[in-house]
Amino acid sequence: MVAYKSFTLRILVVLVFILLTGSTTVALSQGETTDNSGMNQSSTFEENNSVSQMHTIVLINNAFSPEITEINQYDTVVWRNLNRPKRTFVLVGEGDLWEDFSLGYGRSFKHTFNETGNFDFSIKGEKGMAGSVAVKESSETAGGVPLSERETRQIQQEKEGVMIPTSTEEVTPTSTEEVTPTSTEEVTPTSTEEVTPTQRAEEIKSSTVLIRGSVFYPATLELNKGETVIWNNLNRPKRAFTLVSEEKLFENPVLGYGRSFSYTFNEAGDYTFKLEEIPGAEFILTVK
Repeated sequence: MVAYKSFTLRILVVLVFILLTGSTTVALSQGETTDNSGMNQSSTFEENNSVSQMHTIVLINNAFSPEITEINQYDTVVWRNLNRPKRTFVLVGEGDLWEDFSLGYGRSFKHTFNETGNFDFSIKGEKGMAGSVAVKESSETAGGVPLSERETRQIQQEKEGVMIPTSTEEVTPTSTEEVTPTSTEEVTPTSTEEVTPTQRAEEIKSSTVLIRGSVFYPATLELNKGETVIWNNLNRPKRAFTLVSEEKLFENPVLGYGRSFSYTFNEAGDYTFKLEEIPGAEFILTVK
């Protein structure tokens, strides 16, 4: 009898141990599931916050391009200085939107707009050099498409003498970069290719004319003899244009999207250029 009672007691102890161990395992499993759910929710939140877009405003030929930009709330705007001749500007956000920022050539400044409304900006001490950003709640904007990073990089490469074309040629982006929506300074990467004195001379004497919105920007330009004009097709929607010289300086080149054409002016005078496909699109150049 004693042996039987001892055996029964041992069985009861084992059963109790198994029940306790099973309860602990279930509790731990439930705890792990809750943590994973929390992690998934956090991941989803981060993904939703990463859908904001970036818009680029280029400072070129002593003006902003575009002057008016329409964006969505929480989007980021990048101002990039590609002006010729090279100089430093002080970018001012009206209403103390940000502290006055010194924008050197090839540098950029970015700001994320967390509130809706119209926000003006300008260049300190420069009359007429101003623009505005219209921030909407809607996911759709009514304005034109701003310059993308790829388009800005194309202009930058041509400006730095890395790819100064003598005929139509396609400019391929060299890299991509991720922009974090914070107000900070961004340095535009430069080419590691060595620049010869001849390239520097060409760089100083070149001016860029954009084909955008089915028009020339700027519509008029003045330069000196020996300087070069680069026409760059960044039109949206993407399409090809035929560049026509009224004075028949060259055979009419066809510029596909992202392509460019350059010509050096060695004679003084007034020159007119048009787009064969767009009546009324006209660019007037004065060479002194």
